[in-house]
Parts: sequence; structure tokens; C-alpha cells
Amino acid sequence: MGVKLQDLVTRNAIEFSKLAGKIIAIDAPNIIMSLFNFARKNSDGSRAGLILDRTQRPISHLYGLLYRTNFFLSKKIFPIFCFDGLDSDLKKLKTKDRLNDFLFTEKLFRSLLQSGNKQNARQIAMSKEYMWPNIVKESKQLLGALGVPCINSPASAESQCAQLVKDKVAHYSNSQDFDSLLFGCPRTIQNFSKSRKRKVHGRWTYQKIAPVQINLKESLKKLNVNQFQLVDMAILIGNDYFKGIKNIGPKHAHKFLLKHKSLEMVIQQEKNAYDFSLLTSSIISKVRKIFLLPEVINRYQDIRWNYPNEQKTLFLLCEDHHLNLERVQKNLDKFSTNFEKCQKYFDAHKNNRRTVQNTLQKVIS
Repeated sequence: MGVKLQDLVTRNAIEFSKLAGKIIAIDAPNIIMSLFNFARKNSDGSRAGLILDRTQRPISHLYGLLYRTNFFLSKKIFPIFCFDGLDSDLKKLKTKDRLNDFLFTEKLFRSLLQSGNKQNARQIAMSKEYMWPNIVKESKQLLGALGVPCINSPASAESQCAQLVKDKVAHYSNSQDFDSLLFGCPRTIQNFSKSRKRKVHGRWTYQKIAPVQINLKESLKKLNVNQFQLVDMAILIGNDYFKGIKNIGPKHAHKFLLKHKSLEMVIQQEKNAYDFSLLTSSIISKVRKIFLLPEVINRYQDIRWNYPNEQKTLFLLCEDHHLNLERVQKNLDKFSTNFEKCQKYFDAHKNNRRTVQNTLQKVIS
């Protein structure tokens, strides 16, 4: 979901050419989920469901990641993909047995597929215990085969992206959510799409988009709040860890924090007009800690970009998922060419940049 700050923060257009020579941290779950917005539709415009291969598994993430990473490299951009780790208990998205559930269903899926029972295999492939965990697993496998670095965050992928920018390993974080600001990300890129269009939620129509950047310092100055108060606003509005206070939207939350300075004072002064009964001191403390003191990795020894491993890539896409060999090979050839051009561009410009992430000799193999 993310916090609804789009009407308050400052977003400035940026050309793709300005991003050449940059390293961008990618919120992997965010971008992978967006790839499924391009699932096929029926002739009458209604949703036809996910695009599946002959093994009854979705493939949008596989083609999508191949195209998207190829696009990044073609723009002289090196991506780092960050994945979620354990979710907060406030988010209630995972159970302690989820890994065991996935391993069991994966084994069952393979067994059904080998026996030719495609109908039951499809039911397993589309189940909540199997589908998304498998999509994440395959996405990591594909990115690894393509030579693209991945980081498994201890908690939120978006907080890890923000940390990479704060640590000057990456120049920007890329996510359509605004939680990056709550995690203190100095610079965020949105609408970073090759197609320059985005599907309108719940409809089979698309709107034109252009890349925009969000500068945290500039946005805080415009709102006249600090980072702590921005998180308090997000608690009032609603976010992934607390649903918010009924009838308080972004503008009211901003007004209250300007007037009362802290969430505790907002509750004290506005308690006759709003129901704050669910917003306990414990909840406030936990949500603040998630955003202001997130669990992240801050040592980056394994961030390296390499030429794609053709054998591993073809096995995953063409042997395991039976995707079109000619189509995949053509895109792999483009990928290798773009990687080489991207690496040469970074090498040629590294001495002209004011800050070089860990020096490219250490970061890029």
C-alpha cells in the first residue's frame, strides 16, 4: 500500500540522460508486482488472468525482469535489486511456517507436473503458499544468472534501498511507494519505465508518465517538518504498519503536525474530534522504530555486476519454463552488449564523479 504522500511532496521531472552513470537501488517486490499489471486481457477488455507457461506458472516476472534490467543497462545505469526479509509483526503478511509451506508445495507441484496432472499442478502453482514465494525465488535466480546484484534485506526492501542511498552506494532508490521518504532516503526516482506508461489501477487503461525525482531535504523544507514529524504524519494517514486514523488524510495530518508538533500532542488536543483508541503508545513506538531505526544491511562486500551466465539463464527460462529460445537468446545478446557499453561508460566517467561508490574497481567486477 504505502503511505499517501503524493499530494504533499515535491516531485521534479528528470531526463533519462541525467541518470547515465548512476547506480540505482530497486525495490524488487514493488517492481515485480508492477510487471503483473501487464497481464493479458480478453477481446472485450476484461481481465483474462496471469500469463502462464505450459507448467501452469506465471512468467510475467521473468520476461519483465529481463527486459527491465536490459533497459537499465541501455541507459548506462547499474541496478541493485533489494528484496524483503522478515516482515514486521504489525504487517501480518508472513507466518513462521511460510518457508516450510513453500518447500512442501514446491515438492508437491513438481510431483504433479511429472505425473502429468496439470489441473492439480495449476491449483498448486496459483496457491498463496507457492505462487509469490516462487516468483521471488525465480526472480533472484534470474537476476543472479544475469549478473545483477541482489540484497536480501533483514526486513523491508524499501528501507534497504534507502540505506544504500544514505551510505552513498547508490545514487537513487527506485520505488513507486512513498515509504522511501519515511525511511529517510535522500533521493528517490519514480515512473522509471521503458514504456513511459502505467496501468490505471482497476482499469484496462494506461496513463502517460515521465521519470520524476524526489529530494527528501527539499520536501521536508517545503512541508516545514522534520523526519520525525513526517513519520508521525504517516501514522495518522495510514501506512503498511498501521491503518491510520479515520477521517485524517494527508492535508489534515500535515496541518496537525504543524500546529501541535508531535503525534502525542495531536492525540491530546484533537481527541474530542477523532477516535485515537487504536493508536496506543506501543503502536506509535513500534511504527516509529520501523521507519526511523530500520533493520538494514550496511556492509556491502558482494555488490558486483557481471556478464550474464548464458547457460543458467537459458536453463531457467527455456528449459524450466519452456520460454521461446530464439526470443530469449536475442534479448541475452542485447543484454551482454548493453552490459559492456554500461561498464565502459562507468570506467570512462569514474574519475569525473565527485563520489564513487566504494570505487568502481571494488564494486564492479
